[in-house]
Amino acid sequence: MTLSFREIKPSILSTLLELLCLGAKSKPIEISTSELGKRLGKSQQSMSKHIIELEKLGLIDVTYRRRRTVIKLTENGISILLSLYSTLREVFEEVPNIIELTGTVFSGLGEGSYYVTIEGYRKQFIKKLGFDPYPGTLNVRLASIMEKRQRKALEYYSGISIEGFNDEYRTYGGAKCFPVIINDTVEGAIVLTKRSLYDESVLEIIAPVNLRAKLNLRDGDKVRLKVYISEKSINSKSD
Repeated sequence: MTLSFREIKPSILSTLLELLCLGAKSKPIEISTSELGKRLGKSQQSMSKHIIELEKLGLIDVTYRRRRTVIKLTENGISILLSLYSTLREVFEEVPNIIELTGTVFSGLGEGSYYVTIEGYRKQFIKKLGFDPYPGTLNVRLASIMEKRQRKALEYYSGISIEGFNDEYRTYGGAKCFPVIINDTVEGAIVLTKRSLYDESVLEIIAPVNLRAKLNLRDGDKVRLKVYISEKSINSKSD
């Protein structure tokens, strides 16, 4: 299970944040622990301990080049910082209750039906979303730049958390969901996974019914999506 930023010591979190500011999200950065210490007002020894601890937590990848350290944030490290950003954003900004999107239906790669039926996910969907999902997803591609930005913004809102888990074969990553109404008719949920085969223009939707059959949808058809964002709107919808 991925750590929460609340579980990390503030001093360690500040080091992780500084690495983000230095560009370690997109590419490895080369920096000495003494230089990093000067930026944070800490000793070289403290920075060395921070780097070791962050690496043990799986939040950074570290290699060494002469007397300098080469560091890159891992997916878990980025996830921690995104969670912090999401929390701060919800505190300081007014989160919309609902956003409305329009997209085009297209055939996916078939992986949705596999993952939806995995018991570790399915049990959480039933408990947290209130329905047993049909074994498959409706794939919707957004067209406009504005709607793609709104899709990207979903990554920074809390949503409904689906925890990752392990079985005897492999590790399954976490996800988060947002309740949605499709074509003002059927209730379901958008699922955002940490690892997806699709780019940021695509939404994957689950529902208790076969959405294609229920709404008579084919590839190329347009659908309207009403997405519930804030905790208040999510809770009022479920009452």
